[in-house]
Amino acid sequence: MKSLGADEVLDYKTPEGAQLQSPSGKKYDVVIQGAHYQPFSYFKPQLAPRATVIDLTPSPKLILTTVLQRLTFSQQKFIPFVMSHTADYLNSLTNLIKDGKLKTIVDSIYPLSRAEDAWAHYIDGHTTGKVLVTMVGE
Repeated sequence: MKSLGADEVLDYKTPEGAQLQSPSGKKYDVVIQGAHYQPFSYFKPQLAPRATVIDLTPSPKLILTTVLQRLTFSQQKFIPFVMSHTADYLNSLTNLIKDGKLKTIVDSIYPLSRAEDAWAHYIDGHTTGKVLVTMVGE
């Protein structure tokens, strides 16, 4: 994550990470949440007044939290990341990759014959990038 530009990276498996304790003691302006779902109240004590939490693992509870925040005009935001599959969106992603502004991290690659193993690895919840299944060489 540091190589992608993060100022601080917390491992949710450590006591500091589990409590979102900043190594620098600062409050967070932006948090990108990639582990299992956590309620907004989990982040709130460690956030700056106008902070944003982007959750890469959206759930119905997160959608409800987002709606409630908008209704109450909260300055702290909890935003679900939902990918669009439109041609324009995919073209934008392609251009970001071509320009070197988007990096993809690959955790592991499995042949199609081991797709079950790939799925088991993914749902274990400890990947550090994308899990790919390939048909090349099958």
